[in-house]
Amino acid sequence: MTHVKTHILPLILLPLLLLPAGARAYVRLDFEQPYFVEEIGVQCKDHAVVEHEGLYHVFYIHSFPPEPGEYLRSEKWFGHLTTSDFKHWTRHDSILSVDVPNPAAWEARAVWAPKVIPDPGGDGWQLFYTGVNEDVAQQMGGAEGADLFTWTRMPANPLYRPGSWALWSPDTWSNCRDPELYYDEAGELWYLLNTTTTADSLGAIGYATSINLTRWTDQGPFFVNDTDRMLESCQLVKREGNYHLFFTEEELTGISHLISPTLLGGWDKETLSYVDYAHAAEVTTLDGEPRDLFSRHSAMNSVDGNRYYLVFDRIRFDTPDNVPVVEPMGGLSDNWAVVFGDAFEKQPTWGDNPKERDDGSSNMEGNSYLATFEEFPHPNYFYPGRVQGNVPTGLLRSVTFTVTGDRMRLLVGGGDKPGLCFVGLARAGDGRILFWETGADSYAMREVLWDLSTLAGQGVYVVVADLSTTSWGHISADSIEEYLKSGEDPLPPVSPLADGPLLVDVLIAAGYGTTDTGPAPAPAGGRLLAPHPNPFNPRTRLRYELDRSGRALLEVHDASGRLVRRLLDEPLPAGPGFCIWDGRHASGRPAPAGVYLARLRLDGRPLGSRRLVLVK
Repeated sequence: MTHVKTHILPLILLPLLLLPAGARAYVRLDFEQPYFVEEIGVQCKDHAVVEHEGLYHVFYIHSFPPEPGEYLRSEKWFGHLTTSDFKHWTRHDSILSVDVPNPAAWEARAVWAPKVIPDPGGDGWQLFYTGVNEDVAQQMGGAEGADLFTWTRMPANPLYRPGSWALWSPDTWSNCRDPELYYDEAGELWYLLNTTTTADSLGAIGYATSINLTRWTDQGPFFVNDTDRMLESCQLVKREGNYHLFFTEEELTGISHLISPTLLGGWDKETLSYVDYAHAAEVTTLDGEPRDLFSRHSAMNSVDGNRYYLVFDRIRFDTPDNVPVVEPMGGLSDNWAVVFGDAFEKQPTWGDNPKERDDGSSNMEGNSYLATFEEFPHPNYFYPGRVQGNVPTGLLRSVTFTVTGDRMRLLVGGGDKPGLCFVGLARAGDGRILFWETGADSYAMREVLWDLSTLAGQGVYVVVADLSTTSWGHISADSIEEYLKSGEDPLPPVSPLADGPLLVDVLIAAGYGTTDTGPAPAPAGGRLLAPHPNPFNPRTRLRYELDRSGRALLEVHDASGRLVRRLLDEPLPAGPGFCIWDGRHASGRPAPAGVYLARLRLDGRPLGSRRLVLVK
């Protein structure tokens, strides 16, 4: 197995690319989401994120299927990715391989769970990780790098293993993994947290301290579980005057969170809450950003095999009850606005959803695309293959931009319904449609090329219309990209319409009256915060914040999308609020255990959804 060959993934820049003054600016509108998706069967697990010179670097456990005769997966190096937006990725050479001549015995089998920090004593970087020997005994090691691409192991390795308070031996599986680094400014001391097992076989987080990141002194347990379930992937931050500890617990789904007013001695499982349903939380402070990045790994079963991915969102700690709230970064980008309708509420579509239900491939590019028939916006909270059907309708339009290229490439699929289901390019001055393409009654998108050579300097915008509720009344689109022709066209380009219709007339003909098709107003403001407790029995609190007044609608749906309970439907002023769901249907009968979805709208505009887990 080789790992040193450089593999470059397609690097697409920001969805709407604006270059410096004097340079040509070509529009690229795609529907990628803040994920990194690995190849089928390859896992991406515990990871670290750092920012350097405007670029984000992600290091992660690059996990391959077990080698012949092995029962553990092959995890002999760390993957290395870079991105500018957490949607488009470049893969670089892997780092810190143990697959070298005469590897050190303490890490000869595997390396796990990288943690990267700026070198506090210089301009470089330091990386801490778990080394695994042939008997699966685990210890902590470190490496140094000047540029995030080339790393040298520290000569003092291994740096740490727990003392006699823990169940540890070099000759058998022994837990000491998942390093977390925390600097206590008050005490001018570094803390190295790790997940381990006490001598009484309880799951635990241990810790050591250091003044120089090289010599570590074991300090015993930091937090001890009340069961023998192993704790994994700990993360410690201080926010809003409190300490927040994240981890996952063996055999339980979800990322656990504890809060304490003190660094040591204040951890109590009575404060436990679940903040997300994934694994290995990483909280990263980004320069100039008001909220921290919240990333983790997860997986889904697909028809092609298991898909493993990293998810990137925001997290905020300034909540009334100090329970962190995850704020999704996904959905339609700021380059798009919904003019009217509900067809785009659950968009973009994640993955090749038609293929999941045996309807053939969509021919999508990347990890997401637009498809108004589909209902699979997020793999953590929805089941693949789901559809919302032909009933939803609506109009989507892009920001206005000036034509600078002479070609525009796009993918179009869906129903063959000219004037009802289409992707078009309209002139900003009068709304006249210059190009439009409908589908071919197929889930598979086809490539289309528009000739923009006669439109240079004109202001235009892209529209996506789903105006039909009948069979095949939906539209799909992906990879809308303007460029300058070089060489032969890959397919015959389409010329602009000689006398295209006005978009407003198309809407009137379709029965949508004189809908305003000008620049859409700013999206409704507000958010649905994380429910607490969750999982729950028998009741949970659903908190929300409204940035402006309006009619608020808060509903609970079951996993099939059926309405279970309407909790709120009334005009409200701007500000925070909450509703209680007691785990019952509107009729008063108890809802069965399972997964539910709470959805919040303001004046008909979606503000977000939250997954609820009712247990019995």
